[in-house]
Amino acid sequence: MAAARKTSQTKNNPLLEAAVEYFSGRSHDAWRKRLLQTNPEQRGRSRMRLRGGKTVDINQPWSKLDQRAKDDNKRAARAAYDAVVKFPDDREAASAYVHKRWIARNKHDKSLDKTLFAPYAKLTEVEKDKDRAHVDRMKQAIAAVRKGAKVKAPAKAKASAYRSVRVDAKAWARLEAAAAKLSKLTGQPVAPEALLTAGLEAIVAVTGAVAGKAKPKKR
Repeated sequence: MAAARKTSQTKNNPLLEAAVEYFSGRSHDAWRKRLLQTNPEQRGRSRMRLRGGKTVDINQPWSKLDQRAKDDNKRAARAAYDAVVKFPDDREAASAYVHKRWIARNKHDKSLDKTLFAPYAKLTEVEKDKDRAHVDRMKQAIAAVRKGAKVKAPAKAKASAYRSVRVDAKAWARLEAAAAKLSKLTGQPVAPEALLTAGLEAIVAVTGAVAGKAKPKKR
């Protein structure tokens, strides 16, 4: 039931869904590239980990990765997204949150070193950097997704009125909260982007109306 709710929330949040997709494959391949650079003996060897109740080889490129491992990467992406939304200006707090969620996902994997399950504050800097990397990459993913999402101006508005809009994490969190509340009130899914677009169109319309009234009549 909880998994179903999470899937529904993801579909109702286009930014989250797009950021998860952008983040997951890139994050895994970046992790694997670093693994093979720092541990060249791992090239061609299996790295078995528990994923979705089954032990699978995670030392594979994203395109060949077992679906259970891909799903786990996407859960990690959602955790990183939540961390960035909760702590947009506190990298360490966001990283600690990522680590807490990692522990929750991996607590049944007996193949992992027990020291990895220590609280974030007690981890080595090397291990902390892994959590920080998730935070940094998710911020990059959100920025890339937002940059690629263009907001269309109304047909009657000038094209230069607004071409694209960038919203910081705090403002986006407020938009998401408002969209969730409106979805509950109306019984219909409302995306944060819809609220943003509606607000911009209203501003453009009002600006145009005010400009029209201020314009002197021809004589």
